[in-house]
Amino acid sequence: MINMIISFMMAVLSFNFFMMSYQVNGLNRLVMNAPISLFETAIELMDISEENGPIFNKEILERNLTSYFDFSLPHYTEEYEVGFYYYNPSDHSVCIDENAKAVEVTVNASFIFMYQYQKTMFYEIRSN
Repeated sequence: MINMIISFMMAVLSFNFFMMSYQVNGLNRLVMNAPISLFETAIELMDISEENGPIFNKEILERNLTSYFDFSLPHYTEEYEVGFYYYNPSDHSVCIDENAKAVEVTVNASFIFMYQYQKTMFYEIRSN
């Protein structure tokens, strides 16, 4: 009888750890391999100024990434949050004007056993 209880507990724990690793690996795959086209389509190519160069259109970028994560993340977790932080690539100070050349995208999520996941990715527009 004790062997059956121990076997049952091991099966439950194994399944829970499998589900947690499935969720974390799926979320990592989505965040780290986000399509570059989501960022490329948010770059302003019309009326590029000589001094600033190409910049991100914040509204389009946030809409692209939010719709991508809203479509993909519910397969792995129900509780998640996506944050955006625009900064200047030269000194990492906050970019408060519309000339954003760099963005930091942070994804926070929670899983079973109250495991908190946080991944931050940095994307910058640079010249060759």
